[in-house]
Amino acid sequence: MTNTASANFGWEVAGGKKAAKKTEPKTKDKKDVPKIDILPPIQTSSTIYDLIRESDDEEINNNKSVKSAKAVVTTKMDSPKKTTRKEPKESLNLVNTSMVSVQKKKQSPKQVPKNTDQELESALKDLKLDEFEKQLSQLESLFPNNNLVINENLIAFLNKKLEPIPEIDPNPCQEQFYPISMMEKSVLKFLNVQLTKLNKNDADKLFEFCLNNLFFDNQKIPSNHGHKIAFQLISKLNPNLSINLEKFNEKINANRHRHQRLLIALWALGQFGYYNLENGLKNWFDSMLAQLNTKGCANFIIFYLNNLLEHHKIAPKSKIHIKIDQYDKIYELVNDKNLNLSKEAAQKLKNSFDLLRNIFKQDVVKESSYFEALLHRLPAEKCPRQDDIMELLLDCLLKNKDSLLKWKQCYSKNLAQSVLLLEEVSAKHFKELKSLKYTRDTFKYFDEQTTHLMAKLNISNKDMHPKAHHFARSKSNKAHSETDLLKKFSHLVKSINQTHYKKSSLGQMVFKTFFYSILAVSLFFYWDANYNKSIYTNSVQKQLRKYGLLDHTLKVINSVKQLIYSVQKTLSYYIPIWQRKFRETVIPLTERALKTSKEYGTLVWVKSEPYRDLIVQYTNEGVKYVEDNYPFVLKNLNSCGQLALDYIITVSNFVAYYLFSSIDYVGVNLMGLKRGELENVIFDGFRFILDKIADLLIQVANYINKL
Repeated sequence: MTNTASANFGWEVAGGKKAAKKTEPKTKDKKDVPKIDILPPIQTSSTIYDLIRESDDEEINNNKSVKSAKAVVTTKMDSPKKTTRKEPKESLNLVNTSMVSVQKKKQSPKQVPKNTDQELESALKDLKLDEFEKQLSQLESLFPNNNLVINENLIAFLNKKLEPIPEIDPNPCQEQFYPISMMEKSVLKFLNVQLTKLNKNDADKLFEFCLNNLFFDNQKIPSNHGHKIAFQLISKLNPNLSINLEKFNEKINANRHRHQRLLIALWALGQFGYYNLENGLKNWFDSMLAQLNTKGCANFIIFYLNNLLEHHKIAPKSKIHIKIDQYDKIYELVNDKNLNLSKEAAQKLKNSFDLLRNIFKQDVVKESSYFEALLHRLPAEKCPRQDDIMELLLDCLLKNKDSLLKWKQCYSKNLAQSVLLLEEVSAKHFKELKSLKYTRDTFKYFDEQTTHLMAKLNISNKDMHPKAHHFARSKSNKAHSETDLLKKFSHLVKSINQTHYKKSSLGQMVFKTFFYSILAVSLFFYWDANYNKSIYTNSVQKQLRKYGLLDHTLKVINSVKQLIYSVQKTLSYYIPIWQRKFRETVIPLTERALKTSKEYGTLVWVKSEPYRDLIVQYTNEGVKYVEDNYPFVLKNLNSCGQLALDYIITVSNFVAYYLFSSIDYVGVNLMGLKRGELENVIFDGFRFILDKIADLLIQVANYINKL
């Protein structure tokens, strides 16, 4: 039964008999079949996504063609009307075409270009104050006491009025205050008044508002002339406004592909420099310079720096502050061989660098704080950068004595650079350096420190390492590079000290002074007696004769001559004997005594360290206790010390005054002498003293002769 039922419906069942006949469904007449018109496919407007979905478009077109072919084969019907299929639009090909090329195809035929500058100038002149005042009244009613929102809407209204004018790229050859200088005066005054109501925080927000609108991706805003005028007004009214450069740099880096808008943003940031040079240089170094490799920005950035310096009339002796990091940036920029600039821009850059370098050189000479940073930047290899920094370091050393003190503090951290600087100084500039105040002390300090450090590390000036294979020697050289630098520095310092600062004892100094003085006086009187007719000799004799000191002076001179001859004779005999005895007996005993004293002194110092620490600790605790509990004691001690000093000064003045008064009183009132006679008595005392000195010298000479 199952087989029979299934056979009735035309099904074949396993194990059953095959159906004798298949039942075919009745076909409908052609009139009953609905007619299908083949319509063109739906097309969408071309967008930027077609660049990415090109492969999908091709698949869709292929599927459509297959489906249409199938429809024609299966339906097999005659359509009463022939429909012509429209050809699909060309899809955007990323290789062959671009959005720009598609837009160019859709553009109307070329029109004759107009003078955009004249259009903008006429539009700025045609601005009406009544429209802005009407707009202001509406905004004040909507946003009372909200100056920021009011100014934002006024700037947007201004920009909308100037939207039909095409955008104009900032040109470094344009006037610095363009386009605000072309604006209608009454409207400019109105905007000035409104923007003056903003505080610094609101002015910063308004600048950010204009910057965001500048990079707002909206094709309905073809130009930004109103925002440009806002940038100029903000910089004019707030020249010291500190823009958040980190946020600004993030914004322009995210829009580096939009070259025209990026150029306008850099132009807007540069407007602050025309009113505040320090702010302009900071913006140029920290923000604008980073966009130098952006398309179309290099020449503008270089010309802006030159225009900025010319606008403020900067000369080599101008007082502006340039940081060392800024100098490094512009030096690298000038010496960058891969920089693509026009000839005029390259010349402007060179002129700006020369001017800034002269100003930086003045700062280096005046402030010794630059010395350590420059020394750290000195390259070890021979290159133009090394010559440039070496010149700055030498100027700093030779023209600022405090730089020597900085060198003492930082030479150990920059040993390789100090060796290079010392070699240059000792070779070419030591005579100039020697005349400075702290030069001798500085090199003495270098000698002491390097000698102590080498002794601590057990380093000698000779090479103590045996010769080995060159691979081993290269490794040891790398390991001992600091040691070699220290040895080289020590050798240079010692050679300079031995050449220019020879040690001399007190006896040598006294002997040299006495010898050169006698020689100079003798030559003078010899010249006076033989070539000057003894004019000075006779004048000196007259003065000595006037006071009655001539005979005594001649007696002293003869005594000195006899003494010199006697000393010379005695020394020539006894000096060799004394020298031999001194070498044999005194020197060994002295060395032994010094060694013993040093050992016991070191022992005492080491043993007394706990006691010294206790003394210092208790002293500090006592001082702190007195300061905390009895502050008036220290105050009284200070006042007592000052009072004692005042009393000493007063007493000394009192004693001096009464001493002179007593001399006058004794000479005039008690002794009955006239004024001036007491002076003669004093001169007689001098004569007596001179006679005694002469007699003493004669006795010494006679004693020496008896030996």
